[in-house]
Amino acid sequence: MNDAQSGKAGGGAGAGAGSGAGSGAGSGEHAEHGAAYAEIGLECPVSCLGVRTIGDLVQLLAEAGRAAGLYGVGLVGERLHEHERVTPACPIACMGVSERVLAPLRRELGATAMVGEVVALLLSGDLAEVRGMGPRRVGEVRTALIAEGFPVADGQW
Repeated sequence: MNDAQSGKAGGGAGAGAGSGAGSGAGSGEHAEHGAAYAEIGLECPVSCLGVRTIGDLVQLLAEAGRAAGLYGVGLVGERLHEHERVTPACPIACMGVSERVLAPLRRELGATAMVGEVVALLLSGDLAEVRGMGPRRVGEVRTALIAEGFPVADGQW
């Protein structure tokens, strides 16, 4: 609570009395702060960000990332990228398959595996040979690739 930086009058006797100072959102010298407040600094409590829910926090972080020109990081640590359609050069996370499919693919192909590598495995018939990939998971991959426009139905390419 740096009164010189905040422009508030000194913290004399009773400054926190009855005001709920330090009790959280909307209290004390930070009561006027909100999500658009221009003077938020490192000394401000989290309540000054105007974040009340996890959804608010996610939105704030996404906006900050866009404003800074950064890309997001996926829940599994993969770098995400924006695109209009999935291409063979996309990371396998772009296929939209479950983690139960992604984990065996990462073990087999490595952390930087691309969609094109999965297509090649599928078309060669070797996808079913990957440890942890049974018929159901192979079907999930095939369905995801067809949904993204890859002609992999019945071995087309």
